[in-house]
Amino acid sequence: MQGPGGPADRALAGACHVRKCAPAGSFHPFAALNFGAIMRSLLFWRKKQPEAAVMRALAGAPQPGAAPAAAQDCAEEVEATPAGRPLSLQRLVYAVALNDPRAADMDARPDPAQVQLMLEASATIARVGSEPRYTPSRPSLLPQIMEMLNDEDASLKALSGMVSQDPQLTGDLLRTANSPFYRVSAQPVESVDRATSLLGTQGIRMLVASRLLRPLAGADSKLGHFGEVLWDHSLYSASAAEAWAGRSQDADPFTAHLLALLHGVGAVAVYRVINDLYDARPGLERDIPAIAASLHANAAVTAARIAANWGLSERSRQALEAQSSAAPVGGPAGLTRALQFGLLAGAATALCRHRLLSEEHAFRQVEAGGFTGPVAARVWDRLVQAYIRH
Repeated sequence: MQGPGGPADRALAGACHVRKCAPAGSFHPFAALNFGAIMRSLLFWRKKQPEAAVMRALAGAPQPGAAPAAAQDCAEEVEATPAGRPLSLQRLVYAVALNDPRAADMDARPDPAQVQLMLEASATIARVGSEPRYTPSRPSLLPQIMEMLNDEDASLKALSGMVSQDPQLTGDLLRTANSPFYRVSAQPVESVDRATSLLGTQGIRMLVASRLLRPLAGADSKLGHFGEVLWDHSLYSASAAEAWAGRSQDADPFTAHLLALLHGVGAVAVYRVINDLYDARPGLERDIPAIAASLHANAAVTAARIAANWGLSERSRQALEAQSSAAPVGGPAGLTRALQFGLLAGAATALCRHRLLSEEHAFRQVEAGGFTGPVAARVWDRLVQAYIRH
């Protein structure tokens, strides 16, 4: 098991530093929703049945200026809530991404016109991975990164050369190496070779993978606020999955990191399909709960098909499929669990960032998902330090 300051921790802090430099996306027209009210509505109703009737939340309220107080209110209500199955944190993330509290309503039923559209969407989503329209192209450098996994010395040298050929990667690398977590002296790190030696092979792999998948996993200006929230969640999830794998020693940390990013790629592909179908029907209002339900059900299996298209291993595909209730199959135990933890802890982190949950109660939701003990606590603490308090 890695001790404090190991590769998993350093990569986590480095990813945090890179995240701060990512360009901000545009905001969705519903950006004025008061998500403190959304969360309070959800938690009040959960005392009777978990996770529905969030539609009572006050849409169109002013932006949450008193966010810490809202988080405290939510925390107090969680404290008073009887024990039960955990909240669907992923659905709440979609509510934030879609800027609509109805996304968290798991009991809503679509009308016939919406059902027809969702059937068409399902048919198209099922072809992602085999048809080019919605299947993102594999980043050209990805195979090289995968080939380097088993050769520590050669891969470090090769990755250094790869990074130096890309101005964006070079900038990310130098910013990360000069972050407080990595920097070991007052002298700034100005060379790629020096920065590479500080981050190590593991840290460079994570950096390159995040840069390659960023435009595919949501950080695309065309997706606006939805893409920005999805990318943040993907990054938090990747950091959490990688750190869990590194500390539990049950799976390869880089693979866990990559698959969590791929889950975001799958969610974006699903969203694009649905969005295009609605755009073709300007008279049909978007059914937010149905969109969120489709994202929730299809993101992981769509990511698995994309992984197959990109030539990733069967183990990777199975680990992704195992994350979806639409395909409840058992994947490789260590990798599946690392990815499960990553997605759950990533969602909890995102909700903390948006001041919808306090740190303490977000972690209780992680524990309610089956992740207890010192490894979970240590990784959660690293997420808090890197993304929430930073």
